[in-house]
Amino acid sequence: MVDIKRPNFLRVVENDDVAVPLTQGIFARPAWQSTLFANENQSLVIFLNFDAITEADFRTTLDGSRPKYVFDIRRVPRFDIGGLNRREAFALFKKNSAQYVDLSSVHRGLTSHESSSEKISEAIRDSRISQELNGPIAILVDSNQFDEEYIALLLGGLPMASLDAWDVLRLPVVRAEPRQTDPARSVIFISHANPQDNVFTLWLSQQLSLLGFDVWSDLNNLKAGDKFWEDIEATIRLQSAKVIVVLSQSSQTKANLLDEIDLAVRVERSEGINRFVIPVRIDDLGFDKVRANLARKNIIDFNQNWANGLVAILSTLEEDRVPKRAGALSNAMSKIQLKGIHKVPLVTQNAERLTSNWLLINDLPESVRLFDVAAPGDKIESIARSLRVPSFKYLRLIGSFCTGEGITSQDPSLPTLMRKYEVPFGDFLRGNSSDLPGMKGRDAYNLAVNMLRQAWNFEMQRRGLRSFSMSSNALAWYMPNDFIRGNKVQFIDANGKKRRKSLVGWSERRKVFWHFAVEARAVLGGHPHFVLRQHVIFTADGVTPLASKERMHSLRRRFCKSWWNDRWRDMLIAFVTWMGPNAGLNLGGDTILGLDDQLFSLWSPLSLQDAATAFSDSTDETIEEDELSSDDDEDDSEDASEFSLSETSEVIAE
Repeated sequence: MVDIKRPNFLRVVENDDVAVPLTQGIFARPAWQSTLFANENQSLVIFLNFDAITEADFRTTLDGSRPKYVFDIRRVPRFDIGGLNRREAFALFKKNSAQYVDLSSVHRGLTSHESSSEKISEAIRDSRISQELNGPIAILVDSNQFDEEYIALLLGGLPMASLDAWDVLRLPVVRAEPRQTDPARSVIFISHANPQDNVFTLWLSQQLSLLGFDVWSDLNNLKAGDKFWEDIEATIRLQSAKVIVVLSQSSQTKANLLDEIDLAVRVERSEGINRFVIPVRIDDLGFDKVRANLARKNIIDFNQNWANGLVAILSTLEEDRVPKRAGALSNAMSKIQLKGIHKVPLVTQNAERLTSNWLLINDLPESVRLFDVAAPGDKIESIARSLRVPSFKYLRLIGSFCTGEGITSQDPSLPTLMRKYEVPFGDFLRGNSSDLPGMKGRDAYNLAVNMLRQAWNFEMQRRGLRSFSMSSNALAWYMPNDFIRGNKVQFIDANGKKRRKSLVGWSERRKVFWHFAVEARAVLGGHPHFVLRQHVIFTADGVTPLASKERMHSLRRRFCKSWWNDRWRDMLIAFVTWMGPNAGLNLGGDTILGLDDQLFSLWSPLSLQDAATAFSDSTDETIEEDELSSDDDEDDSEDASEFSLSETSEVIAE
């Protein structure tokens, strides 16, 4: 007998009250799925119980699955169900190109149920067809041949082209009995490409953790000094109830991920754990590119909708009775203890004001002017970079928002500029100008956005702020120590209360200054605005950023871990307040880009009822005093006791 894995019994789950009708769609492959119930699925074998099946289901099975072979292993082959007869049945076989093989003679002289299954396997191997089978295959059986043990014995000796187990579908529909997962196995292990798929993995681990599952991923469970592979192997071999494999374009080339998949599949086979490995797809990875040891499985598709994918995973976990831990939270959420989450609804019908990190642009420039430069072509690039007004180089031209006089007034030593074109700003953005052949709308948009960013940077420099170049080469601007009185800015909060917030502080323990910094990125469209991205810069002298990038990164993670959204929001509001009610950016000469005097906000018809309690009930870890600035330790609000719930739940959103 061929040594092959116990078959996977596929079941269609029925509702207790409403039977699930058998339709051709059950056998059809969804557009994104390449294996389940498809003609290409070489592992599919369908057992039809002729003592219970209806004529309609028999016809639907043949038309829907289109089996290559139909083996009749009943003691007395017959086809008199409904209005069907033998001639019509054989016409159906011919229509679907199915080869019918009558094996009823195998039962002669046999008394043992087990020996019957072995003889049938032997008869199939000795029949006229190839010694290695490819599905789909249909097998016609009586009721006493329909139980799982009999089928498992039969398929144990049935050769197949693949080394994997058969996928078995029994018809009529067999109600899926709940399967109890080994209680010693309670962990859901998430295998993914690091760092490419970290965002999805963190999201999924948080969703599962908040629902009570014990989740393991290298993002939450591995710490510096841990024995990497030993921990992973032990978790998969001994503790995992499920291994979720995140499939993406990146995951196909990750050696560590492939090792984890190989181990998980071997554990699934050696331990006989049904649906131990659950592959999920999160991008447009083609199913024909999925590794062979996963391609045969039903792959859950997250590419179009994460929520639908999560529902599918939860259905599998519930059906297989994967254990839960009451109140389990992921490490990333461990500071938020949501007590009574099932008793007290967090979402209420109370309206809530949300503050964004958008600073609206009030008036865009009317046009873009392009100038011919009286200088050699190889000098134009350096000339454009040296200008102190927003500008760009295009071919042999220099573009700007302002007049030529506005440019040369900044530096009289510049070569003569002669205006050649003036393009309305809207036409420029769309690439519709006949004066600029070859300039695409996207290129023009990028040039305009770059000039607005230049205007922001020039203004911050003019005001005396210091800059720090981020990894993206964008500049984040911050105030040096004592740049403003007490390093604090007074502002009006969302409830009309006067408050003050520090934008620079000192850590006595770490002997460093921290500086709130703002990076601006222009966005043009229906609501032109700057997106204000927030950062923290550390200095030893209150002016110069630390030279060590490693220490800067370490400080950011450690120092700012207790800063919640309300703190970041208030510092950003304070920064915009410091810019002044008539803030504007000089585009050169008399051209000014007007900005709003406050962050863009909107109202939500819903709010979080218990947000303040959820975020403040952090009893598992004590926050060090020097991780808080003085104004967090003792808020300077004129009425701090009236700091409202809606205020703490406002978020900074990009």
